Amino acid sequence: MIVGPDRNALPPWRPNGLFTAALVTAAVTLAAPAAGRAQSADPGNPEAGTLAEIRAEIAALKQEYGARLAALEARLAALEAAQGELPVPTEGEDELATLRAAAREAAGVEAAPEIDVPQPPAPAVTGRERNLNRLNPEISFTGIFVGQASDADREEFRTEEFELDLQSALDPFSRTRWTIAFGEEGVEIEEGYVVYSSLPGGLELAAGKFRQQFGPLNRQHLHALPQTDYPLVYQAIFGEEGLAQTGVSLTWLPSKPWATANEVVLQVTDGENEEAFGGESFEDLAVLARLKSYWDLTSAAYFEWGLSGIAGQTAEGGDSQVFGTDFTYQWRPPRRAKYREVTWRTELLVSRRDDGLGIRRDAWGAYTYLEGLLARNLYAGVRLDRVEVPLEPERVLWGLSPYVTFWQSEFVRLRAEYSLLRDDLTDEEANRFSLQLTWAAGPHKHETY
Repeated sequence: MIVGPDRNALPPWRPNGLFTAALVTAAVTLAAPAAGRAQSADPGNPEAGTLAEIRAEIAALKQEYGARLAALEARLAALEAAQGELPVPTEGEDELATLRAAAREAAGVEAAPEIDVPQPPAPAVTGRERNLNRLNPEISFTGIFVGQASDADREEFRTEEFELDLQSALDPFSRTRWTIAFGEEGVEIEEGYVVYSSLPGGLELAAGKFRQQFGPLNRQHLHALPQTDYPLVYQAIFGEEGLAQTGVSLTWLPSKPWATANEVVLQVTDGENEEAFGGESFEDLAVLARLKSYWDLTSAAYFEWGLSGIAGQTAEGGDSQVFGTDFTYQWRPPRRAKYREVTWRTELLVSRRDDGLGIRRDAWGAYTYLEGLLARNLYAGVRLDRVEVPLEPERVLWGLSPYVTFWQSEFVRLRAEYSLLRDDLTDEEANRFSLQLTWAAGPHKHETY
C-alpha cells in the first residue's frame, strides 16, 4: 500500500504568480458593484455619476483593501525567500504526483515503493447462445419408498421406483423429455419423445415412447397418482404399469363450441402392451382417440368429461378394443384454496378382446374416488374399485382403499393407505396396509399433466 506523508509535516503552501493576479482580480470585482451603484444613482440621467464620485469610491476601496493586499504580498515574498519556488510540472506530468514529491522532500520522508495492483480483466462480451447453462436440460429426480404389511402378500420394505427426468427445449420449435426408471427389474426408458408445439391450427405433434392419453390417470407417473397404485381396472386391462407405447401423438385444441376448453388427441403406436395388445410392427398398429371437455361451473368449481378408445390386435392376431368414459368434479374456493378442496373422479372402461381361440370376451370395470382437503397439506380420501378380468369375465375383483396423504412440502409427501381386496371367484379376501414416502428434486416434481 502506498503511504502518503502526514499532513502536519507538509510545509505551508506558497502561492505563485497566479495567486497575485487572483487577488487583483478580486479587488476589481469588488469595485465593480460600487461603480454600478454610482452609475445607477439616477436612472433617469445617464450622466448623474460624475468622474469625481467614481474616483472617490476607488480611493476608498484602495484604502480599505490596500493594506490587506500589501500584507499578502509581503508574506508571499517571505515564503519564496525561505523555501524557494515549487517545481512546476511539465506537460504530461501528473501535477498531484509533483506536489506529493515536493511535500515528501520537505518533510524528509522517502517515497514508498510503488505496488503494481493487477486490474481485473474486462468482462468478455458474449452472446446469449454462449450461455452453456441454457443448453443443459432441466433435471428432476423422484423416489418412492414403501413399507407394506399384508396377510396375503410379502411383508417388506422396498424402494418401489426411482425416476430420472430430463426436459429441455431443443429449439424454438421443439422440446424433448426423457424419463428413465430404475427399479427392481433394472433400468428402463419409461418415456422419451420429442414434441413440436408450434404447428399451425393449434396442433401439437409428439414422436417417441410415451404414456398414452387414455383416461385422466394413465398419463400420470406412479409418483403423481392420488393413491399408492393405479386403479384395479387399469391393472387388469393394461397391466400394473398402465398403457405406455411407442409411436406418434397429435393433439388439437379446437375452439370452444360446447365447452370452456376442449382437447382432441389421436395416437398411433406399435401396440406393444403385453396385456391388451401384442403387435410390434406397422402391421399391428394400435390407434387411440380421446376427447376431453372442460367447463368452469363457478369461480370455485369445474367439471371435466372425457371419452377414450383404443383398438389393436392381440399377440394371437385377434381384435382387442378398450373404450372408456370419465368425469371429474373439483371444488376449491379461491379464498380458502389452501384449506378446503373436494375432488370426485369416476371412470368406466369396457374391454372387448378375442382369446386364443378367437372367442370374443367382453368385460368391464370402473373406479371412483372422493378426496378432500381436511387441513392445510392434509388430504383424506377413499377409492372403490370393481373390474372383471378381461379374458375371465366371470372373475370379478373388488377393492376398497381409504387413505390419508400429508404433504410435508411440495418436495416430500407421506401417504398411509389401507386396502381391502376381494376375489368373487375364489371368495378370497386380502388386507393390505401401505406406508408410502415419495420425494422429488428438480424443477419438475410430482406432475399430474
